[in-house]
Amino acid sequence: MSEASSPANDSRPSRFRIAVVVVSVVAATAGSLLLATRGHGEKTTTRDITAILAVPGHPGAVAAGLGGLWVALHGEPRGRVGDQPLVHLDLATGTVTQTVHVGGEVSSLAHVGDRLIASVAPVGDSRSGRRRLVALDWVSGTVLTLGETHVNDTDAREVAGPVDRLVWAGDALWALKTRPGELLRLDPATLALQPSPIRLSEGRTLGLAAGGGSVWVTAADTGEVLRVNPATGAITRTQVGGFPVGIAVAGGSVWFADRSRGTVARLDAYSLRPVGVPIHVSARPTWVDVAGSVLFVTDEKDGTISQVDTRSGRRLGPPIRIAPAGNDPLPPAMAPTGESVWVSSFASNTVTRITSPSAHAAPSIEVTVEGTGDGPVNPGNGFGVTDGGVASTGHFVLTGAINDKGRYTMYRTVKNQTATIRTVAVGQNGTVTIVITINLSNGTAPWAISSGTRSYAGLHGKGSLTVDNFERNPYTFVMKGTVRH
Repeated sequence: MSEASSPANDSRPSRFRIAVVVVSVVAATAGSLLLATRGHGEKTTTRDITAILAVPGHPGAVAAGLGGLWVALHGEPRGRVGDQPLVHLDLATGTVTQTVHVGGEVSSLAHVGDRLIASVAPVGDSRSGRRRLVALDWVSGTVLTLGETHVNDTDAREVAGPVDRLVWAGDALWALKTRPGELLRLDPATLALQPSPIRLSEGRTLGLAAGGGSVWVTAADTGEVLRVNPATGAITRTQVGGFPVGIAVAGGSVWFADRSRGTVARLDAYSLRPVGVPIHVSARPTWVDVAGSVLFVTDEKDGTISQVDTRSGRRLGPPIRIAPAGNDPLPPAMAPTGESVWVSSFASNTVTRITSPSAHAAPSIEVTVEGTGDGPVNPGNGFGVTDGGVASTGHFVLTGAINDKGRYTMYRTVKNQTATIRTVAVGQNGTVTIVITINLSNGTAPWAISSGTRSYAGLHGKGSLTVDNFERNPYTFVMKGTVRH
């Protein structure tokens, strides 16, 4: 997910490394390169910056994935909306390969499977007005048909009021209206509104995230974090005070940026109780996102990105400078990919890739999948399930190059002496489908990744099923192999 809209002023006091020909790179040598001091005397660095690409205009929202980077160009925030395109950057050359006009300015982007979803403020409108939701093919940039045609022959869904956050959760796309705060559930294929909007707050709701089976929202004006049950729409509120803006979920914790206090804080995702003490990161922290085990935090004004270890809750080194300090009219937007995030800078007309320190320390691409069934494998007709039905369900854990956990479902088909098992693993970071081909004569069982969504979109992998305790209750298995993006 990536957002570029600026929150209104507070009225209260890749382990999978991609080769990039960089248009402009600032690289740290001999460890950390200290550049300057921030306003409160803290040094900044360029360590962990692995690429800087020039953009033909002011960048706003960004979306990263296999095959390149989509960047929304943005006009001056004051005044009416202009016609600003989406551009696609080729990471192998750093050049613009596609330019797509969508009839306005894009305030938010979401990479969902093989599509790019954009929230567009129409040309001539106010930036706090209506939005049009547009779906594009991730690779070609072709605007996809949704069944309703509006201006400029662009197929779109129109939404009354500003929608500046998009997130994929479960089987739906969720959109957040800023004021009054409402959560919209959208059909993933047509972007049509499904049930009625979920009313959240009369004030501003600015941050949106998904994780741990819930949708999470920050209600900035009331100083609350909201947990929304996506199945029932039930809302659980917790008072955190301050002015919470960005929000992200990692490792069983919910992290949020408190812009008025200059901190990030975390809550236990189940109890909603505070975990540890708030961590001071910068003067005006705004958006947060997670890549690997690192929480990345943008600052609205000073052109820096802070890093926090999500396991220990400690800051990682000095802030990383991506732009000169100053009154940047648009806060940086972020898009995670593997162990890195891409960050836009309106003032510098650049997008910068920052790679988490853990990726430098542990570049292994080996992965292990361990699963435990809810019980024994389904017996079927005495020979196991053979017709493509469900053979097993249970929990899985991914370790190594990828760390994730969740639920799996195995579908088994048998033809002659070959059993094909399609394993759909739904984790916190996305869904990955693994196909295991078992030779029933000699027992060999190679596997390969056939598809993935969200963080696993474009992921390739192969290996072997090394443990297959199909006679045990509960059923257990282990797959080992390698992956790459």
